[in-house]
Amino acid sequence: MPKITPLDKQWEDLMFLCRKESEFRTHGGHPKVLKLVSQQIDELAAQMGFSLRLIRTREFRSERIGGHIVRIVRE
Repeated sequence: MPKITPLDKQWEDLMFLCRKESEFRTHGGHPKVLKLVSQQIDELAAQMGFSLRLIRTREFRSERIGGHIVRIVRE
């Protein structure tokens, strides 16, 4: 089994948070939790080097080779 890299872990965390944010927005309720999840996305995406525009629009993309994230698309 391939070893998970730190970038793979960050990507998985970011995608998990994005799915949760989408669920909370779709189903309503939990406004405080939604706010917390949104802040976590903003912070993690910034740490990963995404631009403010991509963070605002939630347009996160990456390139994979052999099941691992090899590059974050920051454009």
